[in-house]
Amino acid sequence: MKSSVAIINIVLIISIALIPSISSAQILYEDQLETVYLNHKGEEVVYTNNFSQVNNSLIALDDINFRIEIKKAKENNSYLLFLSERSNLEIPKAGYLKTIRKGANRSTNVRAFENYLNEKLPELINQFRRDNNLEELYITSRKNTFNGKIDSLPSVISIDF
Repeated sequence: MKSSVAIINIVLIISIALIPSISSAQILYEDQLETVYLNHKGEEVVYTNNFSQVNNSLIALDDINFRIEIKKAKENNSYLLFLSERSNLEIPKAGYLKTIRKGANRSTNVRAFENYLNEKLPELINQFRRDNNLEELYITSRKNTFNGKIDSLPSVISIDF
């Protein structure tokens, strides 16, 4: 009987000692977690800055000068804010433009470009899957990158055997 009372007392003392550490851990990580919105819809509804619209504006430029666009974004300190009922995401516009430029420069086709974007911006995978203008963005971006300009040069070396 005495041993069961002793065990109960030890369990109570340990649980009382752990409660403050658990609550301090909650306070410590509370500021680092993003807001998560729960609802019954399967489709994610975007409230601000749909990345398809941002991509469309880049495609409309047709002759994108990434250096100038990145410089403008840095000077204005502009961010792309992605709000939906599922998540809140804030990305520096200059960083997004750099990612698109690097992806287009390093990719040889649209699939590789999409994989690069998914790897570098995993929080936007669902947006990239639904984005119907990703191929146009790749084509427009690729022709304005170093490797794209090299690809467009006519071949002056012909090998005849």
